[in-house]
Amino acid sequence: MHPSLAARRAAVSSWTLANGAQIPKIGFGTWKMNKEQALSSVGHALKTGYRHLDCAWAYRNEDAVGEAIRKSGISRNELFITSKLWNTFHGDNVEAGLDATLKDLGVDHLDLYLIHWPVAFSNPNVSQISSIKSQTGRPVEVPHLSGDITATWARMEEMVQKGKVRNIGISNFNIRRTEELLAASTTHNPVINQVEVNFGVANEELLHYSEAHQIMLQAYSPLGGSGYAQGYLEDPVVQDVAQRNNMTPAQVLLAWPMARGIIPIVKSNTPQRIEENFAAAEKSIAWDDVVHLTRESEARGIERTVDPSEAWETDLDIFEDGKDQTRLLGLKKTSLEVPPAHKADGSHFLEPRNDPEAKPIGPGGTAVREMHSLANVASSSRVSRPTALQVALGGRRAMSSSVRARAAAAPSTSGEAAPPSASETPAVSASPLLANSSKAALRTPGLKFTDGEDGVTRETRKMNLYTVRRGARSFASVAASSAPSPAAPSSLDVAPVARPGRTYTARKAFLYEQYARLIAESPLMIVLTHHNLSVADVSRIRRDLAAIPAPEEGVQASLTTVRSGVLRPLLRNHASLGVQSLEEALEGPTALLTVGALSPSHLSRVLAVLERHSGAKAMAAAAQEGAAPAKVPRIVPLIGLVQGRSLRLPALKAVGELPDLATLRAQLVGLLSSPASQLAAVLSRAAGGDIALALEARKRSLEEPSA
Repeated sequence: MHPSLAARRAAVSSWTLANGAQIPKIGFGTWKMNKEQALSSVGHALKTGYRHLDCAWAYRNEDAVGEAIRKSGISRNELFITSKLWNTFHGDNVEAGLDATLKDLGVDHLDLYLIHWPVAFSNPNVSQISSIKSQTGRPVEVPHLSGDITATWARMEEMVQKGKVRNIGISNFNIRRTEELLAASTTHNPVINQVEVNFGVANEELLHYSEAHQIMLQAYSPLGGSGYAQGYLEDPVVQDVAQRNNMTPAQVLLAWPMARGIIPIVKSNTPQRIEENFAAAEKSIAWDDVVHLTRESEARGIERTVDPSEAWETDLDIFEDGKDQTRLLGLKKTSLEVPPAHKADGSHFLEPRNDPEAKPIGPGGTAVREMHSLANVASSSRVSRPTALQVALGGRRAMSSSVRARAAAAPSTSGEAAPPSASETPAVSASPLLANSSKAALRTPGLKFTDGEDGVTRETRKMNLYTVRRGARSFASVAASSAPSPAAPSSLDVAPVARPGRTYTARKAFLYEQYARLIAESPLMIVLTHHNLSVADVSRIRRDLAAIPAPEEGVQASLTTVRSGVLRPLLRNHASLGVQSLEEALEGPTALLTVGALSPSHLSRVLAVLERHSGAKAMAAAAQEGAAPAKVPRIVPLIGLVQGRSLRLPALKAVGELPDLATLRAQLVGLLSSPASQLAAVLSRAAGGDIALALEARKRSLEEPSA
């Protein structure tokens, strides 16, 4: 997507679906609302200006939503009403589920009807129940309907033919399930896929795939849901973007998906927040901020608000996290057809992500010259978690080195012409395209073309790497100059890393310095990975750590969530080999636990707190009882740094079992003093007594008169 397209999207109040239908660019959701809340909140939302209502049979409040619509006095033709087919109405039960929704809402048709989940529950009597439970308390699944969604989709298409539904779509479908559905659809393709999109779930690959097939994404929980919203709203990156764009953090988290072509479904019971969220539809943020937020989101790892896979005990991996990127790249090379530029914004082919061999595809399906910038090379090395593609290429380190080596060896192109030969190359100062510094090279224009839509001229956000290499410093020279010198001390002092073509924002520079200070000042540091921790969970962990008696005055254990993209270059370029080894542990969401003084007893108590919050004991107990354990522990210590030396978890536990310094001193004194006291006692009882008797006898002999 080009910045000009993002600006145009912000200027409209509705978008056009693939079949020509108009849909408002922001919707009001009703999930987790009781009937009283739904009545008041929907009423205020309609009064505020919302015209897109997102409902579902499973929410059990559609009758209250219908009452709010009637009380508002707004004509049905002015509204866009969405509802969802619940899992118990798959297959031949589709119409029964739809009729129940229409009755509760009090309308004769829906503007959009979605398959809520690609999972089917048993409902032989077509009852109005959410599920039939097994003896274990889990819903009884119908595997053949879950595995093959085509029977349900055929009934969805029939509802369109009967006039009960205007548009049909899907929800919570990944690329594989969507591809299966598209292959089986006959008359109607899905126009919407409603999935979770927020700062913890960027869903970038699914967005690219959906754009190529003219399926628009809707985002539920765009603010992060009750578990993550507070943390996302307080995130320094989000707040920085909000301040620079004169917006609230919530509006930033809503303007971000809208700039990417995603419809956010917002929900609130507070009138002020309902109005604040609606105002986001009239705001926009710079494209650089959109890219920045996307990369920061991907660096966090996946933090889902909703994942019922375990509770339902389904055999399906509903989301297949981590597989969509590899699947998208495979489709690009085989069956994926890129739509013309006037039907898609082009973001899925202008910037191939993390694939050093992928070739961009231009409008009309023609390949264009591959162009990589130093900024993109730097970002490629910032991938927060290895993908299947990177594993195939030899892991993150191989990925980074291959990209850098190719960047240093092969010049890219600028425009349509290949780089000039040595004889054709003008002097550096004579050509505006040959920059003599990385900063000047950042201003080098990219590839320009006309997209065919109203004659809008677009420019790829690329830089000619050739111009940088012809400049005063090459990539290799910058890397060499930033490497630690042989005379560098082996202490924990950290020097800033020179990153070619990359300038940290003020906030990232602050974080970089903060992480460097933590490493330099903490004799004990533990790298942790966490999974599905809410803000409340983190607060409880910090509270329990603060309750541990401090080894010294004013010294407490501190838990800090970190940005892997900022921490990784700091570790990689550190003078200490022990610190460098910590980079291997940066997988997914990461946190640092630091202590200003080293005490084995304190470390033991810290590890006990982490184990208590990890859920490992609950998992072990569940395994003994035969129940299904959680997928992964919530927080896991990976590696520690003790006085500049890296230690794995077993070694950390061994250090925690050592006695403290005072105990060691007492034991040493005891060992040294015990033999001395025993010697004195022996001397007094044995040899010393004999000496005393001998001296006494000699005294008496001297005092006796001589004969």
